Amino acid sequence: TEEVESVNVPALDGEMGILENHMLVLTQVKPGLVYFNKDDKSGILIGYGFVDVTPEKVIILTEEAVPVGNVDLDEYKKMFEEATRKLADAKTAEEISEWQKKRDMAETFINIAKHFSPKIRA
Repeated sequence: TEEVESVNVPALDGEMGILENHMLVLTQVKPGLVYFNKDDKSGILIGYGFVDVTPEKVIILTEEAVPVGNVDLDEYKKMFEEATRKLADAKTAEEISEWQKKRDMAETFINIAKHFSPKIRA
């Protein structure tokens, strides 16, 4: 827990900027970058989940959270490739949704990691 002036969150409906005394909000988040005080270089990559906003705090609930500088690119490339294969073989709506979400998250993490780490190659 750390005090910050602002938090930016990748909500399902678009990026959400949150300041102190924000109105109550509970909404879904999608894979993307959470960053604080307009400093996107020290942000955290998150997967699908929820954000709970009160006037005093922001709570993000997600199964995946990785500091932007700690992304294991190989891990997310493998996840992307596996999800692409599984998606091609998916039979049910649940399988399609599950593998599409994993593929989208892996692709988002890869793209953001490349953006913030110019030394990383495709």
